[in-house]
Amino acid sequence: MVGIFSGLLLSCAFEPLGLWFLAPIAFLTFFIGLKKSKHPVVDSFLFGLVSNLVALHWSGKYVGITPWIILSILQALFYIPVGLVFKRYRSIALLIPVILALEELRARFPFGGFAWTRIGFSQVEAPYINVVSIGGALSASALVLLLAAILSSPHRRNLLLAILILVAPLFLTHANAVTQSLNVIGIQGNTPSVGLGFNERAKAVFDLHVLETKRMVKEKYDLIVWPENAVDLDPISNAFVGKEIAGLAVALDTPLIVGAVLNSRGSIENASMMYTKSGEISSIYVKRHLTPFGEYMPLRKIAEVISPYAQQVNDFTAAQDRVTHRVNGYSLGPIICYELIDDGLVRDMAIHSNALIVQTNSATFAGTAEGAQQLAITRIRAIEHNRDVLSVSTVGISALLDNNGNVIEQSQENVAAVIAGELPMRSGLTISDRLGGVAPLVILFFSLMLGFRARKNEYLR
Repeated sequence: MVGIFSGLLLSCAFEPLGLWFLAPIAFLTFFIGLKKSKHPVVDSFLFGLVSNLVALHWSGKYVGITPWIILSILQALFYIPVGLVFKRYRSIALLIPVILALEELRARFPFGGFAWTRIGFSQVEAPYINVVSIGGALSASALVLLLAAILSSPHRRNLLLAILILVAPLFLTHANAVTQSLNVIGIQGNTPSVGLGFNERAKAVFDLHVLETKRMVKEKYDLIVWPENAVDLDPISNAFVGKEIAGLAVALDTPLIVGAVLNSRGSIENASMMYTKSGEISSIYVKRHLTPFGEYMPLRKIAEVISPYAQQVNDFTAAQDRVTHRVNGYSLGPIICYELIDDGLVRDMAIHSNALIVQTNSATFAGTAEGAQQLAITRIRAIEHNRDVLSVSTVGISALLDNNGNVIEQSQENVAAVIAGELPMRSGLTISDRLGGVAPLVILFFSLMLGFRARKNEYLR
């Protein structure tokens, strides 16, 4: 039962509830329960299963319960080693590096990983979230586990240490001078329908974004941004669509970045394209981290037996190169939807840009917690990389975020809307950016050393 109860608590730390403090409480009850458990492996598996079943409930809204349950079971399997380690060593402290290592592993394996329910992604409102600017998203996960482990120990000094962990990161800052801001507007054109069939009316989705742009862009902006899948009719091969986008940019005398599906270059690609105010295509970024089972189908034959919807998935082709969009001499880094959970990809784009443009399509999961969870991840990325972000969705949630993860403006869901404001251009790098891929290794090393030391001195047991 401890695994089920603790798993429920952890799921409530994620949106739509977003009660960040329930994450350390969840692990506190989990750790205490393990000490009394006769079946720590089973309880660990149930902890992972329940937390993912609830947090990822949105994933089964339109494709059925089978894929949702399989995804949750796959995520829960990564908690089995937690129970095995505790059964062997009876040490809470050693569980910290184990859980963190497994979190890094499931961010990469299988099929490129799935880090959506990374512990740290539930902590955007936590007082210590600024720590991600030093050690990345894994550092937030580490603090949650450390807090839980400290509070599970009877030593009085640990209470002071817990208070220090909560308070110290409040003094972290990564603000730097802003040389210029771009006046930007994001167009949330909405879709005529939601669910898996939203893109069956690609022309209608495109027309809605054209209409909303003409209706709402009444003043001069430096940039207009459309979301992912706003243009599912290849503007390169479809002369009418390409001409209309180019004509819109010329008429408004404003560069326009659109999310488009390309099929004229020998493969299907999910792209972010920029049209200059003269109507020319100046840059094309093609998505590098594709969504497994959404943009390509691993184990296709098996997947088609499990779900009939698998037959509807066309295999996209991923790119290898980073491409940024240039506006008024500044670089804007496009991130397309699922790429948000790829630590290395977001870091690479942030380092080589002055602000981030997130283009996403939530129509497939409209009316669920997916949009709110994605916004929480986006806010954490803003803090982690000291970059302001314009995030634009077809159906919402769209938002303008500052470099501290604060929401300057956000839209409602399932309506046509715009997000407009100043997008500051920044160039300073965070410690996390400078450390790069070394940051997780440093965190894992110190958590392992702490685990061995605490176990040797009989602390955090």
